[in-house]
Amino acid sequence: MEDSPFGGGLKEVVYENTYITEPNGYGPNAKFQKHKVLQVVRQLLKERMEGQLYDPVKGAQTAKQLADDLREKVKALGYDRYKYVVQVTLGQKKGQAMRIVSRCLWDTNSDNFASEYYQNDSLYCVCQVYGLYYE
Repeated sequence: MEDSPFGGGLKEVVYENTYITEPNGYGPNAKFQKHKVLQVVRQLLKERMEGQLYDPVKGAQTAKQLADDLREKVKALGYDRYKYVVQVTLGQKKGQAMRIVSRCLWDTNSDNFASEYYQNDSLYCVCQVYGLYYE
């Protein structure tokens, strides 16, 4: 380390434990707010899916791109202490019934989810965003 051109050793950054185990300790806007996330999901679904026809070749890529964009827009809402799970299901609408069910083990005081769907004559799209508080 003495031969370093920057003249000194590297300093290690040490973080102290805050002992804040819930999002309310970081302020009123730190908790995952379902209505704000739903607004983002609805807006993005309307922008991307309106007027689209189902294409089996591009369906997987469309769902992946939608999930990535949803994750980035939800991250931009500023819920820093949350990890996100985004699930997008896109399929052809042919008169069939579709039911999507999920089960989660989580803390009901801090974790939450938002779910929205879009459908037209050709396709259906279901988006689910889960926000899990990370201590």
